Parts: sequence; structure tokens; C-alpha cells
Amino acid sequence: MFFQISNHRLQMNWIGYFFKLVLVFVISFCFIPVSHAENRGEACPLNKPLKVAVMAVGLQKNTTTYFTQILKNLGEEGIVSKNSIPRTIDLRNNDDYKKNITEAVKGKCLEFPAEYSYIFNWEITAFKEKIGEIRSLIKEKKIDFIIAMGDLTSKYLIEEKLNIPIICFDTNSTKTLKEMVRKNRLVSILDDSRNIKDDIDLFYRMFSYSNIGYLRDKNHEFDIYTAYDDVMNYTKEKNIPIKVCEGDFFIPDVEKSRSEFSRCMTELAGSNISAVFIPEVGNGIDIKQLYTQIRPVLSKKVATISYDSKEQVAAGSLLSVYDPDEFTRASYAADLIGELIFNAFDSSIVMNRKELSVPLFLGVNLKTAALVQWRPEFDVLVAVDDVFHTTNSK
Repeated sequence: MFFQISNHRLQMNWIGYFFKLVLVFVISFCFIPVSHAENRGEACPLNKPLKVAVMAVGLQKNTTTYFTQILKNLGEEGIVSKNSIPRTIDLRNNDDYKKNITEAVKGKCLEFPAEYSYIFNWEITAFKEKIGEIRSLIKEKKIDFIIAMGDLTSKYLIEEKLNIPIICFDTNSTKTLKEMVRKNRLVSILDDSRNIKDDIDLFYRMFSYSNIGYLRDKNHEFDIYTAYDDVMNYTKEKNIPIKVCEGDFFIPDVEKSRSEFSRCMTELAGSNISAVFIPEVGNGIDIKQLYTQIRPVLSKKVATISYDSKEQVAAGSLLSVYDPDEFTRASYAADLIGELIFNAFDSSIVMNRKELSVPLFLGVNLKTAALVQWRPEFDVLVAVDDVFHTTNSK
């Protein structure tokens, strides 16, 4: 199914479901898809490639897939060289970045020099120390604009008020960031405004759970990744008791982060909760061992609901709503980046664009459902797009 999950969708009957399938089938054959942007590689601004600095405090679970798909779309539009960048590269590794990014998309309108890659593993201090270097590069006109990946990266760069265009993507607290840049025409926020609060609302209408568990990093600067304030306001509004476990998740020490996540699962298992929502947790999840990590809550018949992660459902989490392939978001982002490049980075282009509506998928792990003794209603089963029967990571 390829239409967005909604309350109506979860309540539809067989007739409505069949009608929608027929409608989608007819539409798909009646309209020929067209490219959103012409091939503009021969008419690049200033008749030379713009040099791009790429910055990230840390990489979220879908960042690499999203970023590489954007570059592929830009290649199709002629803004960078056509490429087939693998989705599994380590963007933090300078050699990998140089081989798979710098050299793969060299020329055309944009260049991504490896020396202007500032991608960290949740190291706030190290990231901030590079701001001075960025200021010098801007002053010397060695970089033309910045791509900021993630919420905290975007927040820091917005606060620095750098006199250079900044394009921000892969953000969860998008509305908050858009408020910050309301009067800053050099900064563009590309993502939609969906965050985990929307998922909690969706599943609340599905389950009507009476209480939930949640995770928060001990460093509250990372609240922006988990939309913590939005979640707290929502649960207060709905009068849903919430148990929060704090841990060191957004840290470069992977083993400690994973240990903290496992500790929180054990702690929440001892609480009187009916579901645990798993937001972004830095390095906390070992996808190959996720089922083992979350088993303490599953053994207590507590549902685990992951934010935006097909991979986690395949590995053992009960449910998630997610963008199935990042294609829609990446195409939208690439189109906007092209528009910004050819219109002097005027952020009003983004502000005036209709907000992206991503077709989301609902995934369920039936092995986990059996363990927590959850039997989904028929209307829910009708709405499911991906069904997993094992706890193997993919």
C-alpha cells in the first residue's frame, strides 16, 4: 500500500480498502511521472562547482541512506555527476568519504571536498571546536555553503549566525528549527514536521494504552532529537502517565551507550507500563542484538514501538511507522537543493513550498506480537504493509 497512514485508514473496511487499491492502480496507469527538475548541469551558478562543507554532530540511523539517496537524485538532475554511492559507507571515515563522496560526485555544480567533511560520533565538544575553522573557511571563501545533518547540528549552526547559506535536513524537531530561522534567509530546513509525538498519537488511537515508557539522554541538549518537549506536552494533554529512563546514549563510546540502553529496558520492565516508545538513541541500539536488548520488556508483555525504523521491526521491535526507502524525502530534498542553488539560496523557496507528505509504511513483527500476546484487530492487519516473522536484523 502506498498511501499515508491515518485514523481513517485504520478504520476502513474491506470495501473501502479494495476501492483504494483499485484507485491507486488506475491512477498509476493514467499519469506518466515527470522529473521535478530539468538537467541543469550545464548552467551552474558562477560557471564553476560550489564547494560544500558537510557537518554532523552524529549520524542518526537513517542519515547515511538519506544523504546518499539525495546525492543520487542530484546526479539524475545533472547537478552532480551520476553516481551509485553505497548506502552503507561510513561517512565518518575520511577515506570512505573521499572515495565514495568526493570522487564519486566530482564536478558539475557541486563538489564535496573530503577536507570539508566534519562528521562526528556524538562528540559535541569536538564539533564546536571546528566552528572557528569553518568561520575562517567562510572568510577565505573556500566553501560556498554548508549541509547540516541532524537537529543539534542545525541548531548549533543557526545559533552561530554564520554568513553563509546552510541547508539542514534529517531533522526530527523541524517545527522548532523553523521557528529559529524565521528571519534568517540564509538557512533552509528541508524536512517535514513529523516527529515521534505524531507516532505516539497514532498508536494511542490504535491501542488506547494507559501508560508508556520513554527514553531520554542524560545530556538534555539531545532532547531536540527525541522531540522530548513535544512528547511531554502530548502525554500531559492526553493524561497518559509516562515513565522516563535517562541514560548516556548520544556518546562516542558505543559499548557504554548500548549498555545504557539495555539498562533502561530492564528498568522499564520493572515499571507499570503497557508500551515503550524507542526514539533516536544515538549509539544505544545494537541492531544485531536488539531482540536481546529489548527482551526484558517483551517478557513482561510490554509492546515496543520504534520511531521510523523498518530495520528495528525486522530485528524484533513490535511496531513502527516509517518511510520505507527514503526515496520520497530524498527526491524532495534534492529538488529543493537544486532550486536553492539556482536561486541564490533564497530560503523563501522552501518556506513557500507545500510541506512534504511522505507515504509511510506500517511494519509489525508477528513473532514479537506472539511473545507480548498482542492480537491486532482486523482493521490494523489490513493497514499493515510489512510483516516480519523472525527477529533477524536486515
